[in-house]
Amino acid sequence: MIVLKPYQNRVLGSLRDFMRACSSGAGLPAAFQQVLLANEFPEVPYIPVVSQGLGSAMPYVCLRVPTGGGKTLLACHAAGIAKSDLLHAEQAVVLWLVPSQTILTQTADALRDPRHDYRRALETACAGPVEVLTIEEALGLSRGVVEGSTVVIVATIQAFRAEDTTGRRVYGQNGSLADHFLNLPTNRSADLLPGPDGKPIPSLVNVLRLRRPIVIVDEAHNARTELSFGMLGNVMPSCIIEFTATPARTRMPSNVLHYVSAAELKAADMVKLPLKVVTRHPSQKDQLLTEALTLRADLERLATAEAQATGEYLRPILLVQAVRVDDCEELRTRLTADFGVPKEQIKIATGKLDELPGADEIKSPKCPVRIIITVQKLREGWDCPFAYVLCSLRETRSATAIEQIVGRILRLPGAKEKQHPDLNCAYAFSVSDNIHEVLAELRDALASNGFTTAEAERIIMPVLTGSLPLGAQPRTITLEPGKEMDTAVAAVQVAALGGKVKLDEKTGALTIIVPLDKQEADALAGCANTLEARAKIQQAVEAVRDAERAFGTGTPRQPTPYERRENFIVPLLCVEEDGDLFVFESTFLLEHPWPRTKGRHALRKLQPAQTPDRKSGHH
Repeated sequence: MIVLKPYQNRVLGSLRDFMRACSSGAGLPAAFQQVLLANEFPEVPYIPVVSQGLGSAMPYVCLRVPTGGGKTLLACHAAGIAKSDLLHAEQAVVLWLVPSQTILTQTADALRDPRHDYRRALETACAGPVEVLTIEEALGLSRGVVEGSTVVIVATIQAFRAEDTTGRRVYGQNGSLADHFLNLPTNRSADLLPGPDGKPIPSLVNVLRLRRPIVIVDEAHNARTELSFGMLGNVMPSCIIEFTATPARTRMPSNVLHYVSAAELKAADMVKLPLKVVTRHPSQKDQLLTEALTLRADLERLATAEAQATGEYLRPILLVQAVRVDDCEELRTRLTADFGVPKEQIKIATGKLDELPGADEIKSPKCPVRIIITVQKLREGWDCPFAYVLCSLRETRSATAIEQIVGRILRLPGAKEKQHPDLNCAYAFSVSDNIHEVLAELRDALASNGFTTAEAERIIMPVLTGSLPLGAQPRTITLEPGKEMDTAVAAVQVAALGGKVKLDEKTGALTIIVPLDKQEADALAGCANTLEARAKIQQAVEAVRDAERAFGTGTPRQPTPYERRENFIVPLLCVEEDGDLFVFESTFLLEHPWPRTKGRHALRKLQPAQTPDRKSGHH
């Protein structure tokens, strides 16, 4: 079973403290403020949900966790905390709401699989047997199952719309559920929806109302309408716990009980940070794509060395964002013809054509996929930490242009630090003649994945023009086709180098993108027809190697202080008195008058007669 990270324990600790305070009789606002104060979070008011079926005394909180923070795992533990610390029950009914049918299937399958970490976490948190059902299966739920185990019903909020087919079955009379209403306590009848005869309808909604379910809302920002809250009120929940990276702030704001920072995720080795950014002018799209392909290949070589040292398999993947859906197939053809990428290594993922392997399949050593071409977003629920590099060929900037893709390259494979620092970073290549627009777009994208504006500013790292994230400096030489260079031989050699070298057959321009080893350099020099041309190639190869060394990113590259996680030491301001040092406090200023001036300076120097006995200074 997955061992919880320190920040995850803090999140669950906040939820547990809140639930215990509510259970002990503390008012919701007081319990909420108590947890905020304990975590030194800014004080904000608790806002009760106002909707039929959602009483003001019902606990309703949100746990804000950025992309890659493990929201599903936390939700498994949260269900157990609500059962034990709020309801004090041996069993409970949990209504687990997800935003789409695709994620429903993915979540239900994981929670059912006895070998999956989510299932193990759920069983451990609930301290007893667990049954996981979909809405369709819950329509035949027996009373014995509810009373003998914790029942988790995974559904979409749309399933509770009375106008939908599933919704009509959820609210409609169901004889299979009749045993739930036998010997019903008189005081509970008023809580249930009546039929034409005034008696409670034996329906799934009434079963839920009878059991007062714990409601878990995944991706809660998708359920922020009055209609959605009205549907939640229909099941009369005992509490609502939201999980999202981007909680609502204005209309129907969430009560954020605890939030996780980017620094906490990085410290726990959950995400690839910083995000290193390369931009090229729109006229240099081919160069941008070449650099992205080369970087991906470089990362794979590092991953191979990593696997030899640690045994962890890793195959870095490049996500290419095309301009239009119609461009995807043509782009795949170009990658195959011009860059020598085997077709089986390239998949297209758009609304019309979805060739994505499953999230588990793509992590298999047998899977050949190294490049995924998309336009706006990938399949919902598809998650692969192997994605390292994003190359956006779109020239137009917008807040939503890449926000749904950036989150895909942030998750760290295996959620643990890699030995090579370049495998702990994410990379974004973008077309623009204005780097500030690109950085603004990426900041928006990170914000949509749960990072604050201040965090986004710190974790985006622009790369200097002319240098790749791994430090290589491309070098171009021009050899006269037919005289100095055999272009047919050169085309074969360049294709065999897999994007490390680019060839323009018309002009004879050879661009060496990254350092070549001796065997690769000799192979490239084999396309030269003269000794002078061969010498030019060798000189260009050496120039790229020298640039790599000068940049300080040879193999192995020396990690930066940031990557080594060295502490940033700030001198403590102290005051010296009789040879002893005391930590500076505001009281040292209050002991003597500080006259204001009308000039530029807020304070003026003290006159000799006013000079205090204590002398301040930095030590």
